[in-house]
Amino acid sequence: MGCFDLHIHSRHSDGRFTPEELGEKCKKAGLAGAALTDHDSVDGLEAFLANDGIITIPGVELTSQYRGRELHILGYCIDWRHPALRRALAQVVAARNERAREIVERLQKAGIALEWEEVAKGNGGFVGRVHIYRALIRKGIIGEDPEKAGFNHYLGPEGLAYVPHREFPTLEMIDLVKQVGGHPVLAHPGRIHPERVHPKQLDELHDLVEELCAAGLEGIEVFYPVHTQETVAALSALARKYKLFMTGGSDYHGWENEPGPGAATVERRYIEELLTDSLPERGEKQTKERTDSCDKGDKL
Repeated sequence: MGCFDLHIHSRHSDGRFTPEELGEKCKKAGLAGAALTDHDSVDGLEAFLANDGIITIPGVELTSQYRGRELHILGYCIDWRHPALRRALAQVVAARNERAREIVERLQKAGIALEWEEVAKGNGGFVGRVHIYRALIRKGIIGEDPEKAGFNHYLGPEGLAYVPHREFPTLEMIDLVKQVGGHPVLAHPGRIHPERVHPKQLDELHDLVEELCAAGLEGIEVFYPVHTQETVAALSALARKYKLFMTGGSDYHGWENEPGPGAATVERRYIEELLTDSLPERGEKQTKERTDSCDKGDKL
């Protein structure tokens, strides 16, 4: 079975590399296919889908809120040119940038010498906390920060300049993905309540997934770098119970000390529904021979 990394980010959101560079990295990693899932952006998809020698799937990672909780919804096989999607993403990015400006202003009021131009330069239309964080590092305001203490001090939920998210409702994001022909998937559920993914402590996650399924959720990200074997088993059982297809990916951004594409993958057998939608436009024959077995811990 070929391996797929269905969760990677480019410089069109908060990643380091171009879509073309990501395609090359995925091929070097021996992947059969990959999905570009930039945060609230589809601007890199045209270039990513043009990569040869690998199956490419159009995707996006939508930031949303559900009952006061931040949830990320992955959308696969979307019509990324759809006007409704473009309008919604423009609103999301505008809200993100407004939030980022407020964070920079709070830092300035606290005596931190940081200008908006230093943060936004080279980041296209998308500016988030990661860009502010990296600007603080470049200026020497934050030094080496392996435990992210500097990030938390300035930008974390209890941080000096934190501004709460203003996200779209999760149910609207699920509906949007379906409206533009895509498949909505709950991203990294093991990060929502990591203490509750044990099989004996899944009640709250079960309730959440049941509610999202009623709104049209179709899949769940089971294979993910921080998901333990126990977590994978629990989430797999959850997927079977609610008849959700299982996905997986590395959440690769390309920054220092980060494992490369393929750090977490999903086997082809779990995502045939996605490939059925994607392959007619992607040229399956180019990568049919890529059937190397997965050895990265994503098997049940």
